[in-house]
Amino acid sequence: MIYETDVVFSAGYRSDISLEEMQYYDPARLEVAEIRSNNPRFSWMIYSTKNETYQVSYRILVATSLNKLEEGKADMWDSKVVKDSSSLAVYYNGATLKPSTIYYWKVKIVDNFSRKYDYSEPKAFITSSELDDYTSMLPLEKNDEAPVEIKRKGQSVLADFGRDAFSQVKLRLNSFTGVDDSVTVHLGECAWNDQVDRYPGYSLRYTYYGFSLKKGYNRYKIKFVPDSRNTDPNQNEMGVSPVLMPEKTGEVYPFRYCELEGYNGVVAYNNIVRTVVNYPFDENLSYFKSSDTILNQIYDLCKWTMRATSFCGMFVDGDRERIPYEADVLINQLSYFAVNNQYSISRNSVERLIYNPTWPTEWILQTLIIAYNDYLYSGDNSLLNKYYTDLKSKTLNMLRNEDDYFIHTGDTINDVDIFKQVHFKGKCIRDIVDWPRGFDDDEYEFTSCNTVVNEYYYYALKMMSKIADAVSNKYDSKYYNKLALQTKNAINQYLVDDNGLYKDGLQSDHNSLHANMFAMAFGIVEEKNFVKVADFVAEKGMICSVYGSQFLLDAVYNSGDDFYGLQLLTDTTMRSWYNMIRLGSTMTTESWDLSLKDNQDWSHPWGAAALNIISRKLMGIEPIVPGFRRVSIRPQLASLENASIKVPTPLGCITMSVENIRGKSFNMTIEIPPNMTAEVFLPGKNVPKIVGSGRWHFSN
Repeated sequence: MIYETDVVFSAGYRSDISLEEMQYYDPARLEVAEIRSNNPRFSWMIYSTKNETYQVSYRILVATSLNKLEEGKADMWDSKVVKDSSSLAVYYNGATLKPSTIYYWKVKIVDNFSRKYDYSEPKAFITSSELDDYTSMLPLEKNDEAPVEIKRKGQSVLADFGRDAFSQVKLRLNSFTGVDDSVTVHLGECAWNDQVDRYPGYSLRYTYYGFSLKKGYNRYKIKFVPDSRNTDPNQNEMGVSPVLMPEKTGEVYPFRYCELEGYNGVVAYNNIVRTVVNYPFDENLSYFKSSDTILNQIYDLCKWTMRATSFCGMFVDGDRERIPYEADVLINQLSYFAVNNQYSISRNSVERLIYNPTWPTEWILQTLIIAYNDYLYSGDNSLLNKYYTDLKSKTLNMLRNEDDYFIHTGDTINDVDIFKQVHFKGKCIRDIVDWPRGFDDDEYEFTSCNTVVNEYYYYALKMMSKIADAVSNKYDSKYYNKLALQTKNAINQYLVDDNGLYKDGLQSDHNSLHANMFAMAFGIVEEKNFVKVADFVAEKGMICSVYGSQFLLDAVYNSGDDFYGLQLLTDTTMRSWYNMIRLGSTMTTESWDLSLKDNQDWSHPWGAAALNIISRKLMGIEPIVPGFRRVSIRPQLASLENASIKVPTPLGCITMSVENIRGKSFNMTIEIPPNMTAEVFLPGKNVPKIVGSGRWHFSN
């Protein structure tokens, strides 16, 4: 979960202070990732230039001092030689750890070529003052940025930082007299006529602060006033507390432009500094470039969104309410995993959702998908073990109708006993299908038993079966798998019409995009109806929200229609990612267009589904075995002539480059990190080539 356990942050900035030196500095300014578990897990990456390398044994040493560790005196734990290929989430099994204590560890391995590696460089970590087993988190990081452009217009100066970010602002301004000199600082996401737009409308952000200048050159830092819409729990109908900014970090505000009104002094680029706040993010872990310039812009838009919207150390709904919604977290999680391997921010978000669910029925069911994704990508099952009972409740199996194997949730759910089981704090749970309703749900016909909800119910049961298997509960795994199959069969028996298409509900004859795309995305469609449903989905177009696009594109690529998938990704009409760029946003937006939602915002990570679709589906890189021990590589490039990508995993980065001249040649080079096996599917081939680590070239 945490790589940089020995990095000390001072006032939000990375420092050269060691863990041992922290005692000599002001503790109010210092932060570090504190390990909060009595039984932490250890992980490591293996470096080798030899193909087909994998680990056959390891030995971990843990000690109370660096000297002891270097001398091989593991006074806390010596795992001895363990014959195992595991290099992820190896549980600590030594003496009891003490709170607020520094420990040191190192590992050495033997590989399948009988090469005995030296011990790794020692790594330090410090335990928390309370070992409560919650997710350990890195401190939020600050980085100072200068404007990319400064313009003067009359007595105003406009600084453009190039893209939107959750930030703070620092100024260095001059006053010759210090008498009656005042400046108004305008901050916003939009500019108009070389000024920050004072009336951007919708939920686009704008604020201003005025202050007097002191004589001479002085530094000023604006202290933002918290906004009640994302700090007051009464602002959302679930009664969920927003995620507040840590006191050491301070409040942030999303802005791209900073305008100084009424300032006559000379302004250099270092006089206006924007301090960007985000969860630590390594830009070098990922990239994507292709022959399609629009696709490249969309990838960059979404990648920046992943970094910029991590400003509070959790996956939240941008700057609306600053709370995790399951739908936001699911898409945010998959897209974040496409560009970063800091899994702690995802796990922190899941833990928050366990006790703070939101109101849509399907989104509570999504908790199972999110929790299993956490394990699938990280290879660490501790979250599943810890919240196993709670996850079973999130299946909503207590609502199951044994006559038809459905959950009938068309009427609102307001049963207090159910609320307690799923930890719901609001007034009622109700179906959503898509959001906002009326604009993006293809005129979905709601009934007492809705198809989309039961498609989610089936998939949640399927995920619960996998979760049970991951924690070695074979009985529950078989039980939930049986329930899932019963529901899947019932969906195909009762919710499919004579044309082979899915109806919106038991009492409906309407075929919406949503009823059919979720069936395709979740693997529900029977073979006899597969082509009919795929054709129907393709004919409908993007009649869904930016949230729904995740499942539409999953459905499209699952059907093998890579040309339609690429068309949707690179579309330039109103319902497209390119339209977000055309509107002027530099983060993904809450809705496709300002006309579709009257409180649209420009910092909504659930709009970044294109990022994980590019990685998972277009380039085709997906984990098969938890922790990427086995990975599928199945590129579906359609008409792209070339593309290259780098995807982080807990075992190391996968890189891939493809030349694709359709009908003539296909050349692909991939690099797989040690301890990983890849199933590589070439175009038109259903049987994969199996390779281990190393560099491989394929032609077709």
